[in-house]
Amino acid sequence: MRNELLAWFAREGLLLTDVVSSAQDPEHDEIKVAVRAPLLALSRANDDFRECPDPVLFGYPESSLEMMTLDDMNEFVLSWFERAVAAGMARCFVCNQPLDMGEEKPWDAVFVTHDMYCWLLVHFDCKRYLNRDLKGRHPFEVSAHPPEFFDLRLM
Repeated sequence: MRNELLAWFAREGLLLTDVVSSAQDPEHDEIKVAVRAPLLALSRANDDFRECPDPVLFGYPESSLEMMTLDDMNEFVLSWFERAVAAGMARCFVCNQPLDMGEEKPWDAVFVTHDMYCWLLVHFDCKRYLNRDLKGRHPFEVSAHPPEFFDLRLM
């Protein structure tokens, strides 16, 4: 992830930190600080978490990050998710059923801000069970893969 995008997430207060210290050897005590930006979940499977795509790498001007708001980022992520759904890559986070663009698009992209920062997809009818399915998930225990590249200019 580019430093500029990390800085944007920091500016918006959306970086999580994890501090680990080794108490086994007091002489060589080491503190490790890990930083995690918001993730995207194509499903609830651990292999389906992605790093947040960088708007600049998808054609946004370099200076756009400075002016971008969280609402702008939400729109950008929704565009990325729509391409992932169209490509058959996305499933509902709760019921794990494949999502499609359909005529009525019976799903929504949700930005989770409790315990972890993550955009995910869920059917409208499944939203009430989302908190149950998020329990026990720790953002530092999930390995995030680079996001797929979709041409967002055609939208």
